[in-house]
Amino acid sequence: MNSKRIGVSFLLTILIEFFYVFGISIFFAVTESGELGIVENLILAQMLNVVPLFLVVLIGRRKDRSEKIFSDVLGFRRIKISTALMTVLYTILISPLSTLANAISMIFVDNAVNEIAGDVLDVPFVVMFLIMAVFGPFCEELVFRGAFFRGFRKSGNIFGAIVMSAVLFAIMHMNFNQAAYAVLLGIMMALAAEATGSTVTSFIIHLIFNGQSVCLLYLSDKLAPDILMEEMEMSYSSSEMALIIAFYLLLAVVCTSIAFCVLTWMASNEGKQNFLRTVWASRKNRGEKMWSVCLIIAVSLALIYMIAMEILKAVL
Repeated sequence: MNSKRIGVSFLLTILIEFFYVFGISIFFAVTESGELGIVENLILAQMLNVVPLFLVVLIGRRKDRSEKIFSDVLGFRRIKISTALMTVLYTILISPLSTLANAISMIFVDNAVNEIAGDVLDVPFVVMFLIMAVFGPFCEELVFRGAFFRGFRKSGNIFGAIVMSAVLFAIMHMNFNQAAYAVLLGIMMALAAEATGSTVTSFIIHLIFNGQSVCLLYLSDKLAPDILMEEMEMSYSSSEMALIIAFYLLLAVVCTSIAFCVLTWMASNEGKQNFLRTVWASRKNRGEKMWSVCLIIAVSLALIYMIAMEILKAVL
């Protein structure tokens, strides 16, 4: 996997996403039949990420069979149990950073997760947990911290590979609310994957993030459904949002600083000393270009779509 193949894969994903969104809308409008349920939509959304990637990987594999797909291309390698346990602590410590980004984004755009909360709660907990906390993170880690990050990493610029894979991960969500915290989480998950040399680490982080969100949503609906509905419909004043952001900013600074210490320990535990210094120094490396024509087209189309959706929401 290289930068050009990543560009082709991401462009295919965006084009198929457009075809799916507009095609399915026209189909249901013409046939006047019911829409797809949230379970089907979530599964199809992940297939849109994975299928183009594997098509590109398999085509490229005809030319280069030296790499093992699961371990070399996708980066799924074994890690120590102690590293896995510290990954849980690392995930807890970077949570305030995600909440901070979400809070800031809500000043400008709606909370995308709240918009589908009602549909999520209509599905049994076990089904939704498996889809949103296991299947979804596994597919996304295959693509973004697996093939994309490792593909960009071949340029020699590890720092750039971390940022680029995080940006594509954010854009993939196709809305500015999720993109705001996805880009930060993408960076922190790619750092963890680099520190341990394994995509298993970022999968654990992703599973915990999505899993706790699903659990809290169902638990809140079970114990205090009225409060949950009020929170989803609640709008905060400017002063309230400022206080929330200030609190999470302070918490994020403290917790993220500790998270980097944990990250350094994880790297040393997996035999990668001076990890952060190596990542930072790599930004000066100038190997293969990460941007390609296909990638620029894909990112441009996705951003145009995201902006258009926000304008439509404002108008309607």
